[in-house]
Amino acid sequence: MTVHPKVKEIITRRHFFQECGLGVGKIALASLLGGGFKHLGAQAAIENPLAPKAPHFAPTAKRVIYLFMAGGPSQLDLFDRKPTLEKYDGQPIPAEVVKDQRYAFIERNASLMASPFKFSHYGDSGAELSEMLPHLGEI
Repeated sequence: MTVHPKVKEIITRRHFFQECGLGVGKIALASLLGGGFKHLGAQAAIENPLAPKAPHFAPTAKRVIYLFMAGGPSQLDLFDRKPTLEKYDGQPIPAEVVKDQRYAFIERNASLMASPFKFSHYGDSGAELSEMLPHLGEI
């Protein structure tokens, strides 16, 4: 029986290692680094993936200031003045921004809006802060 050369090439051991060697290598590397497939067993059902884990190093923080600002002012209204946006305030969004794109909260006929608050320079660096934070610049 005569075997077509392409079929003969497919069944050779050399072809197997050429085509599948990288996949076998990935499986071997995953086994070495991840401990194999032990996470698929009954142990995974017992462990809580959201449970706190031990830290990589000992913590050094003595105190933490946690700011939860749901519904708080935007950074654009507090720290991040956009002079170019002030120049184009009230004008329609340029066509190249919304061309062939759909955005969840931007309508095609929307207009640009700059921050309604004034900014002042503070400190040696001249950092700009909004009038919403009048005393922060003095610190």
